[in-house]
Amino acid sequence: MPTTVTTPTYTGNTANNVIASASIAASGTSNANVDYSAVFEAQIHVINTPGGTIAATAGLKVEVFRRYGSTPTTGQTAMLTYTLPSATASTAESLDFFLPTGKYNIKLTNLDATNAIVAGVTGDTIPNITTT
Repeated sequence: MPTTVTTPTYTGNTANNVIASASIAASGTSNANVDYSAVFEAQIHVINTPGGTIAATAGLKVEVFRRYGSTPTTGQTAMLTYTLPSATASTAESLDFFLPTGKYNIKLTNLDATNAIVAGVTGDTIPNITTT
């Protein structure tokens, strides 16, 4: 009887392919819809670099909303929420998490009410699983 081996493959994408690394204004947002319905898993990397000055409210809120249905529609409540604290001015900080097969909206919110930040999102994928 032949042996079955399942081999996941990994595709690393260009840095900031989901949300380009760009300035997000004080209290501003940036978001993107992503379609991972044809992949086994997405590996998400978020990077945030606060400016040279940070307010007491500093931080980056990362929310992930599931998109459902054939249209699709973005859910009203985030299924994942993270906050990067931006504790040190001009010091990059990052976050990694995984998303299963599906469609999502990834939203970044600058919690600093007076200063801009620079943030971006990269999505690498496990595109398929082959069985031999």
